[in-house]
Amino acid sequence: MVNHRLKYNNIFTYCLLGILLLSFALINVSRKSEHRQQFVDGDGSGYYAWLPTLFMYKTLDFTDVFNAGKIRKGKDYQGHNYHRVNGLLINKFPPGTAFLMMPFFLIALFISFIFGLPIDAYEPIFQYSAGIAAVFWCWTGLIFLYKTLKTYNLSEKERIMLVLASIFATNLFAYTFLMPAFSHVYSFAAISIVIYSVRKYFLEQGTKYLIIGALSLGFVFMIRPVNLLILVFLPFLADDINNFGTMVLHKLKSMKFIYAILFFFIGIFPYLLINYNQTGSFIYFPYKNEGFYWSRPEIFDFLFSFRKGWFVYTPFYLLLFPSVIFLYIKNKFRFLWFISFFFVLIYVFSSWWNWFYGDSFGMRPMLDHTTAFILVIALFYSGLRKYTKRAVVVFVILAGMLNVVQTYQYAKGIIHPDSMNKEAYLKVFLKTSEKYSGIISGGPEYYYGKLKSGPFYHEKYDFESRLTSLSKLRKTDTAIVYSGRNSIKLDNHNIYSPSLNWILPDSLEGRRNLYVKISSMVYEKQKNSAAKALFIMDIQDKEGNTVFYKKARLKQMPDNKFGLWEIRGTGFKLPYLTKNHYLLKIYIWNKEKSVFYLDDLNIEFYEYTDKNL
Repeated sequence: MVNHRLKYNNIFTYCLLGILLLSFALINVSRKSEHRQQFVDGDGSGYYAWLPTLFMYKTLDFTDVFNAGKIRKGKDYQGHNYHRVNGLLINKFPPGTAFLMMPFFLIALFISFIFGLPIDAYEPIFQYSAGIAAVFWCWTGLIFLYKTLKTYNLSEKERIMLVLASIFATNLFAYTFLMPAFSHVYSFAAISIVIYSVRKYFLEQGTKYLIIGALSLGFVFMIRPVNLLILVFLPFLADDINNFGTMVLHKLKSMKFIYAILFFFIGIFPYLLINYNQTGSFIYFPYKNEGFYWSRPEIFDFLFSFRKGWFVYTPFYLLLFPSVIFLYIKNKFRFLWFISFFFVLIYVFSSWWNWFYGDSFGMRPMLDHTTAFILVIALFYSGLRKYTKRAVVVFVILAGMLNVVQTYQYAKGIIHPDSMNKEAYLKVFLKTSEKYSGIISGGPEYYYGKLKSGPFYHEKYDFESRLTSLSKLRKTDTAIVYSGRNSIKLDNHNIYSPSLNWILPDSLEGRRNLYVKISSMVYEKQKNSAAKALFIMDIQDKEGNTVFYKKARLKQMPDNKFGLWEIRGTGFKLPYLTKNHYLLKIYIWNKEKSVFYLDDLNIEFYEYTDKNL
């Protein structure tokens, strides 16, 4: 009987790996899109950057990787994850993700060396090594989730259903197959091992589980330190308060907690050593110019907004509502620990200054704790009657289908990575046609802090007269105006608006917390004639070479409005200003050479405070 179960478990293990690899292959054969062109991108490039820095440049200074990134990514690349400490350019992202990628990276390096391929960390073979690494660690996390579920009163079919739901009905799917260099899959795997080990320790008191759990907790810290919040969940893994109390007393009396502390520090030792070598301190907070808004967490938006709301983009987790009620009725000890964990998690994550976590799909920090949420749902599911279970299965299937469709939309640029709202979400809901690709545009750039009251430099152009800071005033139009007697008509002969030409004063050199707001009244004679027009910020050196460039659309999305004046605007962060930044230009580019009118172009420059609010 034991051999039969072992054989069955092995079959499931390898079938699961096969499903993941097949999904990876199918998705990445058809993933080509101008919106998602490579695996290592966004925050993922920061986590991955440890590997070329250590193994190719053989240093702890990220200057070479940063310079290579500027060449690869274009004029608006700022390397937000790098900053200098004691003359060394360091990476704000912890090294744990790169450590777990490392075996796959080294295999790619070996193959490249043997076959004479370019030794470039961003060549396809290295990109795919990151993808395979994510598949492997996703598989590892799912296996430990499955092993943990085996310690509860669930049938084999129920365990398999929950494991498959955790990959196909949550954004674990997106971060395994589309964004494998982000930290979240690796955190999921490490936390799954911690949860399994602690659960087994509560059941069997085996010292090996204590050691494995503590070592894995060290890796949780080294991947993403904030995820030590999982400690609040661990008492939930005891069956009741008596089981928990007995285990805690047993550890204290036997001094076995010393093993846990020792192996936890072994797990985090590489990170501490790197910190010391880079900064002179073992503990260092690397997120410069970033922080938490503890007094105003965005809890509702974090959970329910169309921008990134957890329950909107992962509706599978709506099952937590009846699950928590079930816990309250059946086991108040577990209920109290889960509720405590959940509220601490939501409060901390939603207090981050960028509560929607930048370019990403869904509420990505919650993904790391998938195993904890699945266990709560599993306890609820196991207590249901047969027909109610069937209804839950139908819901899970529908949630999974929606998740896969929305992941596809994200990959194709139909769902915008950071600027969705209710109107945009409903416009593209379940739409998969290529014609919807890229129709949603980004909003104003976000920043950490608060704008100081009043702009320090302000220009408003009503196109009634020539201003010294304005480029040549093009032919004005008097037929359609918003204010005064003149407006600017853009068409196929006149594709650029007049431009702000501002020679940056020396007093701004060395400033980094600067922000510009741009707005204009826009009149579309035909529907969406300005839909692809762009606000442009172009900073040049004294020779006229562009050294920094940003763009944003006038309209966030197509609409049915025309024949009226509407205000359109955006906002940009300025780069860290140096002597190389000489002339700043701001203008509107009629890229499609369509016909629309402009009036009252308004440009305001602000400084923003860089502190916790």
